[in-house]
Amino acid sequence: MAFVPDFAGESVKSVRNERRRQEDKRRMAYRRAIEDYREAQALNAQLRDFPELMSHHDHGVLPRPTL
Repeated sequence: MAFVPDFAGESVKSVRNERRRQEDKRRMAYRRAIEDYREAQALNAQLRDFPELMSHHDHGVLPRPTL
């Protein structure tokens, strides 16, 4: 079977696009996790002013968001 460069170029391009799409997906998940963590920290800082709103079990620390 002969090598056809036109078809090979399409395959490489689609693999490259899929890899880039997966990297972007991971990067966005990481950025969302950072934003969620910062929001939780800001909320935690605000709630420290009102200790009666916090439960006695968590000692004023909000859990980190999970991915």
